Amino acid sequence: MAGSEAAKALLGRLRVLREAAGISEEELEQRLILGPGWVRRFESGATIPSVDVLLAMLGEVGADLTELARDLDFTELEQEVVRQVDGVAEGDDLLIKFKYAKHDAVYRLPRASSEEFGQVIGVLRNGLARLVAVGDDDDGEKKAIKADAVARTFLEAVRLWPHANPSDLWWFLVSRAFCDGFNHPAEFARLDLGQSWKRTSGWALEEVVVRHYGPFLAERGIEIVIASGARKAELVAQLVTDERMESDKADVLLVGKRSGEDVCFGVVHVKASFAERRTDDVPMSRALIQAGFTSPLWTMDCKSTPSEQPDNSGELGAPLIEGTDGRSAKRRDIEDDGYFSACFSYNANTRPTPSEQTATGRIHVCSFTNPDDAFSKFVLAEWARFCREKWDLNGDVGEAFIRG
Repeated sequence: MAGSEAAKALLGRLRVLREAAGISEEELEQRLILGPGWVRRFESGATIPSVDVLLAMLGEVGADLTELARDLDFTELEQEVVRQVDGVAEGDDLLIKFKYAKHDAVYRLPRASSEEFGQVIGVLRNGLARLVAVGDDDDGEKKAIKADAVARTFLEAVRLWPHANPSDLWWFLVSRAFCDGFNHPAEFARLDLGQSWKRTSGWALEEVVVRHYGPFLAERGIEIVIASGARKAELVAQLVTDERMESDKADVLLVGKRSGEDVCFGVVHVKASFAERRTDDVPMSRALIQAGFTSPLWTMDCKSTPSEQPDNSGELGAPLIEGTDGRSAKRRDIEDDGYFSACFSYNANTRPTPSEQTATGRIHVCSFTNPDDAFSKFVLAEWARFCREKWDLNGDVGEAFIRG
C-alpha cells in the first residue's frame, strides 16, 4: 500500500536531497545494492522504506533526518497508519483498499461506513489479542483462538452488511485483515501470516457453518458438529464405505437421532475455494454417496484475478444453456458426475443449476441472511431420505420441517 499524505511529502524530499547531491537513481541503487526501481518507489511514497533503508539513503546523499523534514508543516498534512487493508468512506459506500499482487486494489462495499469497518476489524484485533495469554507450546489453544477470531469477524461483517456478497467479505476483507500484522500481537511480528491464513481460514469456515446453521438445525433434531477425540472416532466409524474413512478429513459431521442414539449420516466438505478438492475430498465424497450417506460441498467459491478493481467471479463458470454446453470441468463434476451430493456456494456471482436442468448434483447459491435456506432444507431432506432407506421410516425429523 502507498503511504499517507504526510509520508509521501516526507519521502518526496529524498529526491530533492539526492538530486542536490548529484546522484542518480541508478547510482544510489548500486551503492545500496537495491534492485532497479526501488529508489523511485521510495521517493514517490509507493513503498515505505524501513528506518534502516531510510537512514542509509540519507547517509549516501550526505543528509540527515533534520534536512529531510525541513520546511514541511505536518500539521497541514493527513497523518495515518497505512494498513494492509483499509476502509475509506465515499458517499454512502465504503472503499475497501488493499494490496493485491502488484496492484493497489479497491473493492466497493455499498451502504457501509468507516465506523462499521472499524467495528469489524476491532472484532478480529480483540479476538487475536487473546493469543498473548497462551503458552508457546499450546498450539491447540492458538488454533482455536485464531479460528474463533476469524469466524466472529466474518459473522459480524455479514450481520452489518447483509446485502453484501458473503464471498467478497471473506476474500477481500477478512483474509486481508488477517494478513495485516498490526491486527496480531506484536510478538507474532515474524509469523508468516499468509501460511497462517491458509490453515486458520479452513478451521474458521467450519466454525462459520456450525455457528450459522447449528441452532436452527438443532431445533429440528439435527446436529451439525465439529467433533473431536473419542466422539469423532465413534461418529466416523459409522460411515461404513468401500473406502477407509480418514477421520482427520471428515471435520464437519451431520448427526441425527435414532432411539436416543447419535447417527452420523454425512460429511460437509467446507472449502473457501475448489483448490485441492480432487485429491482431498472427491474420493471420500464418492465413497460416502455410494454407501448411502450425504456428502455436500459447502464453499465460498472464491476466485479473482489481481487487478485494481478485482471481480470475485468464482470458479464454477456458466451453467448449461439450451443448445450450448460451455460448462467448466468443476461444474460438470457436480452436475453430471455427482462427485458431491450437492454444492452450496456463498458467492453471489456463482450461477446456480437451472431449475429445468436434470442434474446428479445441484449447485445452489445461499447467503447468511437466514439459516432457513437451501442448505438447511437439503440437510433435513437428506436425513429423512437416510431414515427411509435405512429403517423404512422418516426418522425423528417430521415432514413439516422438511417442507419448511
